[in-house]
Amino acid sequence: MANGNEIVLDHTGFVGHGNTLAAWVTVGIMSMGVIVGVVGFTLGTTPLLIVGIGLVVVGLIAGAVLRSMGHGAGSEQRKHEARDHQG
Repeated sequence: MANGNEIVLDHTGFVGHGNTLAAWVTVGIMSMGVIVGVVGFTLGTTPLLIVGIGLVVVGLIAGAVLRSMGHGAGSEQRKHEARDHQG
């Protein structure tokens, strides 16, 4: 029995979900920074903690640079990939 309130989930379209070079690099570097920072904090090693915090900042900067170079979600390159994926 069908009614007008049914929700149809269509996952055939290109979504992306941040699956870009900029996103992967940002998350990868920042994850390493968090791991290094937590180890430094746990061991009470201030220099290691500072290196971890520095890696998180480097990850943010690397992601911003890659996004500005066209490797982010809103870039023209991603729009072309989405168009090619649908067709």
